[in-house]
This record gives sequence, C-alpha cells and structure tokens, in this order.
Amino acid sequence: MGGVHLSRLEPDRRQRHLRRSVRPRLHRPVILRALGIVRGDVVALVGAGGKTTLAYRIASEARACGLTVLVTTTTHMGTLEEEVTGPVLVEEDSAGTLVALGETLAREGRATLIGRRGRPDKLEGIAPARVDMLAPLADLVLVEADGARGRSLKVPAPHEPVIPASTTLVVVMCAMDALEQPLDEERVHRVELVRAATGVEAGEAVDEDCLATALRHQDGYPSRVPARARAGVFLNKAEDDRMLDVAARLAARLIPPYHWVAAGSARSGAVRTWPPTRRATR
Repeated sequence: MGGVHLSRLEPDRRQRHLRRSVRPRLHRPVILRALGIVRGDVVALVGAGGKTTLAYRIASEARACGLTVLVTTTTHMGTLEEEVTGPVLVEEDSAGTLVALGETLAREGRATLIGRRGRPDKLEGIAPARVDMLAPLADLVLVEADGARGRSLKVPAPHEPVIPASTTLVVVMCAMDALEQPLDEERVHRVELVRAATGVEAGEAVDEDCLATALRHQDGYPSRVPARARAGVFLNKAEDDRMLDVAARLAARLIPPYHWVAAGSARSGAVRTWPPTRRATR
C-alpha cells in the first residue's frame, strides 16, 4: 500500500444527492473586505461562537472574487454539506498531498482538507506545519485553529489555540448571545479560565466588562498572535441595534490590543467594523 489517500468523504444518506455537479454558494465579498482579508493571507479563526460558519462564509466570498481557497483545521471542525465546503479531502499520509490538493484547487477553486474523519459529525485536523507547507497552493487559506464545543465564549488554555507559523491574520470570535446569560458550561467553554480572567463567578451574569476582559486578557488570545500577524475580533450574533451599540463600546476597549473589531452575523454576512475602513481584496 503506502503513499497518500486523499478522497472525498462518503456523504451520508442526506448528502448523497450532492455527489455530482455540486454548485458552490457564492456571496458578495462583504465580510472579506470588512476584515481586510487579501490574497496570500493565512487566516486562523480562534475563540468561540461560529468559527466554522465564518470560515465558509469567507470562503464563499473569496470564490466570488475569483480566489482559490483552502479550508482546513488544526484541531477539529463540524461537518457541513458539500455545497458549502467544496470537495473534502482526507489526508492519511503526507506523500502526494501537494499534487492531489493542487489538482483539486485548480479544478474546483476550493477544497477542505482534514487529517481524518474521527466520527461522523467531527473532522479531525492536520498539523500546523502541514498548513505552512500547503499554504502556497491557494490564494487564501482559512484555518479553524481552536475548539470551543459549540459555546459562545472562552479563554484559551495554555496549549491553545493551535496557530500555524504562516498565519497572517488571527480572528478571535465571540458570540454575543453570551451577554446577560449565566457564566456556565452551557454557554462558556473553560468556565474556570473565564472566571479567573474576569472575576465573574460561575452562575453570575456575563456583562460587557466580562466580555471585554476575557477577550483582551494578557494571558489570553492577544498573547497567542504571531509577531508578524494582524489580529481582530469578530463579535458574532450582533444582529440588532442594541447589540451593535454594545459592540461599539466593546470595540473602544479592544483596540488595542487588536487592530480592528467587527460585529454582525457570520451566517448572513451583515457586518460593521471599527475602525470602519478595511483593505479591499487584491
């Protein structure tokens, strides 16, 4: 045997109609431009509250601009329909990956690469050094580089996140539906770390101060950004005027250490940024 096997994952019964001629969902490049994402970027998505959704929203917008896009993970990510992900390739060995992935990107314009499929609902990642090696194959690389178990807020443990050295932009996510909710395991990943960073006790309400402190804590995400990378915060599920007003106040507290703050919906693509001007795609 030997070598590498990269193949499309076998769709489950709900997805078998997608085997042939899957048309991608393409969206206008609203978030892409709002976050200042450009050709050649390696974007690491970390934090909690919508990383996979944001990754594929950005991928769709980038394809609409004619960019080739590789989506991958250094931890794990949930499964989505192939019309969202593009061809899903499974890396079982290192030999031949460059050729196989390059051919897929040339043919389809996009691909999702995983290490293996550990279970039906979870895709396991590749080593960060592999991301560095494969990044030149695509115009844009999107990496889900952190885990949050579907929660809305987290502070990273010492071994987190798993950011490749080639990363040029780190996007820290937080979902605004955590606001005014109890600090508990239903909404928050690593409750004890959030409690230690913010002083908010388990069961107490998560307020604006808690969110700001968790996101800018000196031992948290700002300390994990590579030296030459840009960094911003995406406040997801900020979809009404009240939440956008909160986001504006948070932005005033988060810049610096971050370069920008965006708020809106990763799913719909509605977004507002502080400061308001971002670079366009090259």
